[in-house]
Amino acid sequence: MYKHILIPLDGSKLSEAAIAHAEKLAKGCGTLDVTLLRVVERTQGYRKVVDQTQQVPDKVVSEPVSRKERDAGAYVTKMAQKLSERGLTTYSKLVIGDPAQAIIYHAEHSPCEIIVMASHGRSGLGRWALGSVADKVVRASTVPVLLVGPREKVRGT
Repeated sequence: MYKHILIPLDGSKLSEAAIAHAEKLAKGCGTLDVTLLRVVERTQGYRKVVDQTQQVPDKVVSEPVSRKERDAGAYVTKMAQKLSERGLTTYSKLVIGDPAQAIIYHAEHSPCEIIVMASHGRSGLGRWALGSVADKVVRASTVPVLLVGPREKVRGT
């Protein structure tokens, strides 16, 4: 039924709950291809830079803080290795940007046929104030989305 599954991860235990669901879905469908996608919003640090070519006063420019990005890359690679050991062909991808937009873009421009992701299950004011990546993905995705709620307890994660 589904030949390739996309699993967005944010580094939390909740997001990892989606892995067990996706693994069961993959094995039930005879699918062995899974992509783990970790999206990190760019964190910006600042440093002073003197622009000597234009003879202007010092200006502040953004410079990426890469430790967070390196840690996220190591995390998604580690999770992919765990799934590979269980017999799935697993790809890992780290993307820097807006999480919802990156998930939607990757789903539309890759061979994935379903997104399996966790949701914090916020509603009302909490979802309005914090935004919901899952909600944005469900509303904008062109492929089916399977959401795993915060109350889901799945063995094997």
